[in-house]
Amino acid sequence: MKKLLSVIASVFVLCSCTKVSETDAVPAMENVETETSAVTTAAVTTETVVTTAETLPPVTAKTVTFTALGDNLIHSSIYKQAARRAGGEGYDFEYAYAGAADLLDRTDITVLNQETLICNDKYEPSTYPRFNSPTALGDYMAELGVDVFTIANNHTLDMGTDGLFACLDYYDERGMIRVGAYRNEEDMENIRIIEKDGVKVSFLCYTESLNGLSLPADSPLIIGRYDRDAIINDIKRAKEISDICIVSLHWGLENSSAVEDYQRDAAKEFAEAGADAIIGNHPHVLREVEIIETSDGGSAICAYSLGNFISAQAVGTNLIGGVLDFGVTVEDGAANVICDEEFTPIVTHYDGNFSNVRLYKLSDYTPEMALSHGVRANSRFDYDYITEYLTGKGLYNLNDQRYIF
Repeated sequence: MKKLLSVIASVFVLCSCTKVSETDAVPAMENVETETSAVTTAAVTTETVVTTAETLPPVTAKTVTFTALGDNLIHSSIYKQAARRAGGEGYDFEYAYAGAADLLDRTDITVLNQETLICNDKYEPSTYPRFNSPTALGDYMAELGVDVFTIANNHTLDMGTDGLFACLDYYDERGMIRVGAYRNEEDMENIRIIEKDGVKVSFLCYTESLNGLSLPADSPLIIGRYDRDAIINDIKRAKEISDICIVSLHWGLENSSAVEDYQRDAAKEFAEAGADAIIGNHPHVLREVEIIETSDGGSAICAYSLGNFISAQAVGTNLIGGVLDFGVTVEDGAANVICDEEFTPIVTHYDGNFSNVRLYKLSDYTPEMALSHGVRANSRFDYDYITEYLTGKGLYNLNDQRYIF
């Protein structure tokens, strides 16, 4: 009706404001018929458009896209080179990540496993076996596009309870989302949620190991520990308040590329409980990615291990990683489904004596670069070694240098 009134008003304005000479004038009766015809035609056209729009079915399907990253494992060679590049004033991590930086901010939500603590600069940076990274690292990862930091892993207690409190302070003071370690039960019960285009996404995180360490009995701190039944209950609770649930797991045997039977069984149970994506880390090597069909007709995605995002480890397989992109489509009256899955292989390269650690997309890496890798002093490493490993895990396509499910 508003459109109809607008049309009538426009016709009225044209008729009242247009100057017509006596020689151009038309007989009054003929003029009235023309105006009536124009208004009637406009009315019919407008009403037809409105009716057509009202009869179209509502579009309810929405897709949220994600980027999942592996272990951000910051050895001393990485933070020391960052300090040198900053000229003695802070840290400059840009060089280390430049080769893969464009992979981190191309979807709605990017999730990173921050393997090392960031203790708010309360302690000096430290390396294996007790890690602590400078705040400049976390700041830069957020600048690159990381939205969610998962921090439940075997190094969560590397700096004790004081260090963990300082780490929580770091994320909270900056308004960053961290999951997997919590100040107290109330903090843990506050499931982290990000809303995108009206779709609510929840995040959960758990670890199998704390490297033999444990929280004092009287500590209010809570770390998400791997317990299959408890995780299923948490997933169900999360899905009561969100549309999509992302579960991050620090699990499996380190340096083993084989998926254990219990992991496949658990992944299916978590998917049936409502987990839309299971992001695995901890082995420091890549494992396969699986699409799990659920009994309600939906699907979930499980990356059993994404390997290292960056590190300075001394075995070739530790330096082959990957970035996983995927979408989750939510639609009223239907189960969630996975779409647009894409895996991008990456390589951590360094020169002799673990110097100049830096990332490359495999598409930018060459056989000549592989033959110059510093890891060759300790391990086999060449371009065929990389592609053979990726192909064996179903994560690489020789034709386009990436794998799309």
